[in-house]
Amino acid sequence: MGTQDTPAIIRAYYEAWTAKDFDRAVSLLAHGLTVEVPVNEYPDTGSFAAALKTFGSMTTKTELLSAMSAGTEGMLLYDMDVQGLGTLRVAEHFTVDDGKITRIRPAGVRAGISPHRATGRGGGGGVGALPGQPRRLR
Repeated sequence: MGTQDTPAIIRAYYEAWTAKDFDRAVSLLAHGLTVEVPVNEYPDTGSFAAALKTFGSMTTKTELLSAMSAGTEGMLLYDMDVQGLGTLRVAEHFTVDDGKITRIRPAGVRAGISPHRATGRGGGGGVGALPGQPRRLR
């Protein structure tokens, strides 16, 4: 497959896992998939597939905000509602080769909190910031 297929492959992956069609999503991943995340390790495609199914099953809603690609690389920006975590804004960078996603790098995750979680009992990067407001780093 040529580089012109990169956006279609990335979009098909997103649409599959957000529809909870995890088998279809995994079929778009290369056997030697590399996932670069600061937390957790996925030594092979199967371990990432298991995590995708678990986390994806907790997702109740997604909204794709932006999709970009150039050559064999692309990025998605989307909001997702996750049971127990609330709303997350996610940016992911993908590399595609020969019709398969060979690398996934989350470029950023921002957690929003609902007003009832602003009591300080919630966790994550969104505590102290309301959705749509930047959080100051000290």
